[in-house]
Parts: sequence; structure tokens; C-alpha cells
Amino acid sequence: MSHTPPSPVSVSAGTIDARIDAMAKVGLSRAAWFALMLCFFFANYDISVLTITLPSMRDELGLAGAELGYPVTWNLVGYCVGAYAFGHVADRHGRQKGLALTIAALGLGGFLTAFSWDVWSLTFFRFLTGCGMGAVLALCSAYIGELAPKHQRGGYLSRLYMVGTVLLLVIGFASLPVLAASSGGWRYLLAFGGLVLLVLPLINDKALVESPRWLVAMGRSAEADRIVRRMESRVGLPPGGTVPVVPDTAETAAATDDRLPVRALFRPPYQSRMLIVLGFWFAFYIAMYGYASYLPLILEGIGISTSDAVLVSVLTRAMPLVSGLAAVLLVERMERRTMVIIGTLVFAASLLLITLDLGETVATVGALFSSFGIAFMATPAYTYTAEVFPTRARGTASAIADGVGHLGGAVAPLVVLPVLTGFGARPASFVMVGLLLIAAGIIRLGVRTRDRSLTEIAA
Repeated sequence: MSHTPPSPVSVSAGTIDARIDAMAKVGLSRAAWFALMLCFFFANYDISVLTITLPSMRDELGLAGAELGYPVTWNLVGYCVGAYAFGHVADRHGRQKGLALTIAALGLGGFLTAFSWDVWSLTFFRFLTGCGMGAVLALCSAYIGELAPKHQRGGYLSRLYMVGTVLLLVIGFASLPVLAASSGGWRYLLAFGGLVLLVLPLINDKALVESPRWLVAMGRSAEADRIVRRMESRVGLPPGGTVPVVPDTAETAAATDDRLPVRALFRPPYQSRMLIVLGFWFAFYIAMYGYASYLPLILEGIGISTSDAVLVSVLTRAMPLVSGLAAVLLVERMERRTMVIIGTLVFAASLLLITLDLGETVATVGALFSSFGIAFMATPAYTYTAEVFPTRARGTASAIADGVGHLGGAVAPLVVLPVLTGFGARPASFVMVGLLLIAAGIIRLGVRTRDRSLTEIAA
């Protein structure tokens, strides 16, 4: 009588890595991809919807002066807290638990924000939402990277971003009549963000499965083998794989290290990688948040009318569609850090076009291409941040790099705004260009990752 051979009791990390890399595509179900799409969409939805609802919240809740800054500032503080807390959970207790907690915080925070009754309730709920936002994109990026073959890590992430961008554009237009219909329209828009909680039932053994790379790194090789066998069956490969046994390398050495992941990240050999990605994100976010927050003021400061300045600001939201398509086509053909550098330099060049007094048309083109540069570098930057660290600490590292990097957003008003108000739009733009050049120089120091296995990169 025939029977299915039992799963081996021990499979090396190198073998699991090689079997995943041998797949023609990611062996996840449609339910898993739907869940990941919801994660990316709602994380970005919350960021974008706050911008258009803040005026309505201000009017209904009677916010004035410094009170307007409390929910924004504490949202960024929550970003940093959630980045470390949930990233640490993902490394210690599994990607599923880390994702579940960060999605719960994001969904509950967004839903409860809709019921805010004063500045303090609003601030607390935005802090809770920020805790979820701080890790969801980083953990999802790390998750996809661990389940994708080495030649497709960036491609899958780019397509998810592309779909999310289209949905955000559609929802952005649809939200306008909701705001106009009643003074409480902002509550409906924020409550809508709570629908990300629909992902929670999909974190199971059939949809968002546990990462087999994390399982084998934790010594649970039999569980890892069972999940990879199901993935292989889903993509048409014989269960058990077609690759020979691969010996363990640095990835297994990282797995046996009983130090806390955050401590290991700031010690050799990963200290330099942590400082590179953290330094890049911090410098980049100062410039990006300064630009995103004060673009209308910058355009007005160089002589563009208020109405035209607002129009240009709106048009920049469509450019990510173009850059998203470019990223999908190029992310597996170019080195990741090279794409990050190109996008960052395009952003810097666009700021120069805006501020060098070359005419309103040139300034408008600069504003549009600044959005292109930001969106072009986003996917490869998230992919790169996750893949340069070992599985043992990938969740913590990628979440800290992006989450703590967002402190640059909190620093932006202290760096950009004083220059803008004290010296004018052009000096403020030159400061941001300088920060972007620094960011590009920092990421240039990173290791090469394209078409390399995660085990090889970790060495």
C-alpha cells in the first residue's frame, strides 16, 4: 500500500532557502495575496486619509495652535514604539504573531479615531494607529522576501505597491464627496480604515502561513519542511524539492545566537548594515516630510499662485502610477540600492527644478517628478531594508530602520520650517537637496543583494 513519506525531522536552513529559491513563483494562496494587498493598502490609506481629514477634525473638535500638532507628533512616536515592539515579537515568536499584533493596532487605532471626542482622545488613538503603521509595511516586506524566490522578491512587492497605488487614487477621489456631505464625514473615512482587521482571520495555516525560513532558524525544521512542501505542490514542484541538501552557513549561526536581536544588530557583522539603512531612512524622511508638508508654501514662495500650487500638489498624487510601473519592470533587472539611489537623486533634482527660478512650467515638472522619484525608490528601499539582515533579526531590523527612521519626519519641522520661514523657499529646498544627497551616499555603501539568496546575503 502506497503512502506519503514522512517529513524529515531535520532540514538545514540552506536547503529550505534553496528550495524556495527554486520555485518559479511564490507558493501562496490567493487568500494570502488578498490579505497582503489589504495590509499595504490600509497602511498607506491611513497615512493619506489623515491629510485630507485633519481640517474637518480641527473644526469639529475645536483644535487650535499647538493642539494640531499633538496627534501628528504622537502618531510618529507610536510609529517608533510599534516598530520595535512588533518587530521584536515577529523575530521572537513568529511572523504570524507579529503581523497579527501590528494589524490589530492599525485597525483598532483607525476605527477608534473615528470616535474621538477631544484632542486627547484623538492623540491617543493616533498613537495606537501609529504603533500599527510602524511595523506593518516593514513586516509585510520582510514576509514577502522570506517566501519569495531570490529573483522575485522585489517583483512581488512592486506589484503590491502598484495595486495599492491605484486603489488609493480611486479611494482618494471617492472620499471627497464623503467629506463634503457632512461635517462628520471624516469619521466615516477613518472608520473605513478599520477594515484592515479583515486580515486577522487570514493569518492561518492556509493563507498567511508562518515563514518557513523563520521556523528553520528557530530549529523547527519539520514545520518548515511541511509548509515548503505545500508551497512546492502549489507551484507544480514535487514535494520535497528538486535541490540537493545545502549545508548551513551564517544564517544558522545567527539562529543559534541567543542574544536579543536588537543587540546583535548593533554589533559586527550587522552593525554597519543597520547604521546604513537607518541613516538612509532618517536623512531621507527629513527631506520627504519637509517637502510633503510644505510643498504649497515652497511653490508660493517662488511665485506660483496659491491655486496653482494646490493643483500641482494634487497632480503629484498621480505620478506614483507611472513610477510604480517602472519599478515593476526594473526591480529584478537592476541592483536594489541602485534604484534607491536613482529615485533619491531624481527627487533631489526635482527640488532644484522647483526652486532655481526657471519658470512656472519647469517648477511644475519638478513637482511632478519629485513624486516620481519618491515612489520609484520606495519598493526597492523596503525590499533592500528587509533582505540585508539575517532571518533571526529581520523583523526587528527592518521595522527599526523604517520606524526609527520616521523620526526624521518629526525632526523635519525643526530643520526645514525654520529655514523656510526665516530665509525663504530656495534655501529650504537646498537643505532638503543636501539631505537627499547624503541619503544617496549612505545607501551606496550597502551590500549587493539582487538575485542573491537570503542565506548568501546574510553571510
